[in-house]
Amino acid sequence: MDIDKTSGLILHPTSLPSDYGIGDLGKESYKFVDLLRESKTQVWQVLPLGITDNIEYSPYSSKSSILGNTYIISLDQLDNKIFTDKELDEIKINNSDKVDYKLVYENKNNLYNKIFERVNINESKYEDYIDNDLKKQHITFLTLSENFEGSWNTWSKKYQYYSEELFEEVFNKFRSTFTKNIYLQYEFDNQWQKLKSYANSKNVKILGDIPIYVNHNSADVWLNQNLFDLDDNNEMSFVSGAVPDDFTVEGQIWNTALYKWDNHKEEGYKYWIEKLEYNLKNYDYLRIDHFVGFFQFWAIPANEPALNGHWRKGPWKTFFDVVSESINFNKLLAEDLGVVLKETEDILNNFNIPGMKVLQQRIPNDTEHNEIHPKEWGFNIAAYTGTHDSPTIKQWLNEVDDIQIEFFNQYKKNNSSLYESDVWNFISLVWESPCQLAVTTIQDLLELGKEARFNIPGTSEKNWIWRLEDLDILENIKKDLKKLNESTKRA
Repeated sequence: MDIDKTSGLILHPTSLPSDYGIGDLGKESYKFVDLLRESKTQVWQVLPLGITDNIEYSPYSSKSSILGNTYIISLDQLDNKIFTDKELDEIKINNSDKVDYKLVYENKNNLYNKIFERVNINESKYEDYIDNDLKKQHITFLTLSENFEGSWNTWSKKYQYYSEELFEEVFNKFRSTFTKNIYLQYEFDNQWQKLKSYANSKNVKILGDIPIYVNHNSADVWLNQNLFDLDDNNEMSFVSGAVPDDFTVEGQIWNTALYKWDNHKEEGYKYWIEKLEYNLKNYDYLRIDHFVGFFQFWAIPANEPALNGHWRKGPWKTFFDVVSESINFNKLLAEDLGVVLKETEDILNNFNIPGMKVLQQRIPNDTEHNEIHPKEWGFNIAAYTGTHDSPTIKQWLNEVDDIQIEFFNQYKKNNSSLYESDVWNFISLVWESPCQLAVTTIQDLLELGKEARFNIPGTSEKNWIWRLEDLDILENIKKDLKKLNESTKRA
């Protein structure tokens, strides 16, 4: 990554305060950017900003790899104010520390269904917007998915493949839904680019996130059926997941679509180049989730346990050489956690892409180990206290075994300064490492416990819901963070 030694915070926009029950791209986002600037923290890391489903609400399972989550649009900052104050007041929700996605989505849908009557889709700005082929194709899928039940492969045959004729039919037949989607995606892009420009003007960079895999019921698969592992009925033959390990003895089933990498290679990895190009317009840097999947991946037969999976080889021998001709790899970060492979390390070194180290996973739980003190980690690494998938530091300290606590106590003795709080000693261990980027979460800065965990992998309920009730509670912490950034030369 083309940045100097610096620091960052993970906070998904949904976790910000707002008047509508979910964080959005409005005034609190700008206030958070100001807080980052004042604490001399230069990177804001977000999770994927795409459309979520209406079941688990996971940002890692979307109908589109390029469209935005319209439920985090700021209703107060719409360009042409199509909703009245009375309508907005009726869906306001008192701030709380949880997002009630079902209620929020229902409230906003009640407003969004009025868009068709209030927006002229023939305005030049909307016509110019839909002139982008990729955008047009993904919005066509989104419109169909809102009008037909089930996955795309169960629809009438004429709707299972994209064409310009199909676009014209969908545009005319489902004009109210299409108008709503064009308007909302236009507003999302407009608001996000304004926020990103504001952050950049304050010397804050945005680190985005892109999953390696996509949902089967997505525009990506619908538009590129030959690039995915599908059977004769366009169902998934095998699904993605994780091999069983010490943490998940039964493995994990992610249930997203696997790639036919040979077909990608024949097309010069065009799908991935387009996807990366588009996402890099939205972010200054981009974290690729499950990066090791480019080297080898666990393929699980559909509807079978993860234990029945097998390893397959990824496209790494040609993928990086080809894609690097079109994509600036200095903007990428690899989430290379999990299976350790020499090939992954070689690629990261050859292309100067930082990998990740998570301190919670690098404190030994056995007297015999191969771990080293964080002060001995390398520079070309993004060092994390934990990620959005991890326990909070306070939870970790309360739940790990005595051996890990003993190692942690040994590690912290080498800190330049000690805090009364072991949570902050934990953060300081990462900040005092030589790594290029040091990252923690807002929950950990606030020393919150188990109740503030954002996601528990392998579970489907009560994830992604934690949020801040008020940004003012960070005012005092802002000073401590600034001091830590300055003392570790990350300011």
